[in-house]
Amino acid sequence: MKHLRQYIRNIIIESYELTKDDMERFRDFKDSNIPDEFIRQIADLRGIGIQGTSQIDRDKDAMRQWHNLMKQRPQFVSQFTEGKIQILHSLTYRGYHSDKADMEGKGGETPFTDWEKKFGMRSRDQISCIAANAPIGADPLFEEWDMGNAAAIFTEGYGFLMKGYPAFVADEDVLSQTLSAIPKSLKDFNKPSGQVKRASSITDAIDPDNWLGAEEVILDNWQIIGVYIDEDYLSYDLESSYIYQDAKKIGVPVYKMNTSNGVMTEIKSI
Repeated sequence: MKHLRQYIRNIIIESYELTKDDMERFRDFKDSNIPDEFIRQIADLRGIGIQGTSQIDRDKDAMRQWHNLMKQRPQFVSQFTEGKIQILHSLTYRGYHSDKADMEGKGGETPFTDWEKKFGMRSRDQISCIAANAPIGADPLFEEWDMGNAAAIFTEGYGFLMKGYPAFVADEDVLSQTLSAIPKSLKDFNKPSGQVKRASSITDAIDPDNWLGAEEVILDNWQIIGVYIDEDYLSYDLESSYIYQDAKKIGVPVYKMNTSNGVMTEIKSI
């Protein structure tokens, strides 16, 4: 119930209103001198947090519909909140509005501890992940459901395994807000209840009764439960592997990911 109460708070808060700086950024993005009032009516750059109030209301309605569906699917919710399936947040995936390795300091020799110091091991902010409807260590079968994100995440790079409340689970990338790209004023606005990410339509959602994987999971009240590293990033001698040594410091299981099929195998501590 705690997750549900927190989520309800997130979707009923007053809608953010665009600032002058937001409108200038919208004009720069569109390369056009559009009047303020027109921007308030048409702005729909959800990925960078610049939307008019009607667009925000549309997105909130989609999230409410999903939330109502989740109240009828407690077993589906428990797959996510109890970490029964593979939920991955990549530290190297290059999204439309961000290059994480460059923008969030994730490309050095201590990517996991650097990220943990900045964002923590758990948070009430929402975060974007992908998910495979399979236990950790099982074949994610991503080739059967990949629409652009899954292959890059399951066969390249490294990141965290998560658990949390499924605020929205989508067939494809819904371009929810990129937290590193949204304006500080929006971050400040949402700070009391946690940063929120949204989809625009319930038709983007997976069928919770019949799904193999999800290209975007908006995960609320998340917690890190593991680290995954593509085998190409690991040296033969793990003692000299800086990325593995950094991963161990997080204090959760560390998994080596097979480059060809994305299957994870736990690395026993050495």
